[in-house]
Amino acid sequence: LWRSSDLSLQGTLYGHKRGVWDCQFSPFDRVIATASVDQTVKLWSLSSCDCLRTFQGHTSSVLRVRFLTAGLQLLSAGADGLVKLWTIRTNECEATMDGHTDKVWALDLSGDVLVSAGADSRIVVWNDTTSLEEQAKKESEEITLLMEQRLSNHLRFKEYEQALEIAFELDKPNQALKVLSSIIENDIENGKDVLDTLKRHVSLWPMNRTTQVLKYCRDWNTRARNSQIAMLIVRAIVGVIPAATLATTDGIPELFAQITPYAERHFDRLDKIHGNSYLIDFTLFSMGTLLPEEDNWMSKQNFVLPPKHIVAQIHKAKGISHAEKEGPHSEEDSTTEESCDTEDELSTAIPS
Repeated sequence: LWRSSDLSLQGTLYGHKRGVWDCQFSPFDRVIATASVDQTVKLWSLSSCDCLRTFQGHTSSVLRVRFLTAGLQLLSAGADGLVKLWTIRTNECEATMDGHTDKVWALDLSGDVLVSAGADSRIVVWNDTTSLEEQAKKESEEITLLMEQRLSNHLRFKEYEQALEIAFELDKPNQALKVLSSIIENDIENGKDVLDTLKRHVSLWPMNRTTQVLKYCRDWNTRARNSQIAMLIVRAIVGVIPAATLATTDGIPELFAQITPYAERHFDRLDKIHGNSYLIDFTLFSMGTLLPEEDNWMSKQNFVLPPKHIVAQIHKAKGISHAEKEGPHSEEDSTTEESCDTEDELSTAIPS
């Protein structure tokens, strides 16, 4: 960096690993931007000659650099045929413009119009569409807000079909889960078949919607509390859509492969819980034997699996007939012995 008045050395900017193709002074601040063969753009302070920012993103040499937006942004053009827009404050690439197929050697601004020229013998004029994009984003947010309000209204009035369709259109998995949970709870309260209701919904979905719902099920199935709803929906889909159609649809076989491991884990957990529930039968039966006979406590209880069935299954497995079980004993001794045998057999049959 040289002084223009006496051509004396002002300072040296160290930082680039390879040659520098271009540099540009900021028209508003005491900084300078440089473009290098090392695929970076650097911003330097003219006072201290220190590097303030480094912009990385080009895949080849950076050939041109320019300031714009009152010195708040940078434009860079590279040998990869790309023109990139950078925000200096955040150090982020805001946009990438792909209009050339070869090196971009020329880059300049004229008002709101950007002109670039490259080795592909093309001159490309770029127009600033920031205001149009912001307007489109604002309109999209307004539409989304309106649809979310409609979704809340449908849920409030229990209009689940309309609410589910809006949740899918907005691509909101959590809202879709909430609606499906409400549908299942409503059917259980009214005594309806939940699976039939889900199958009716599935039959109306196109294949792209089915793929979308299976993606939701894959994510829901990773959590135990949502696994039941996910498995019900998967069962409804498999029950309505032929297996050949599911197997030939792009993405669906992979989704089923991702759902399967968590489903097996949940089924193993349920099997373990079901096996441990037999301990409740044993505990309740043991509590009943401690009470006086006249209380008739046992006849008033609803066991997970009735003790009579357990005893019958044990006798059947051991090959003991009803006559052998009674034996040539007195009525009092037979009753006492049968009660003890039942307790021993129950304790043996209960899984640890």
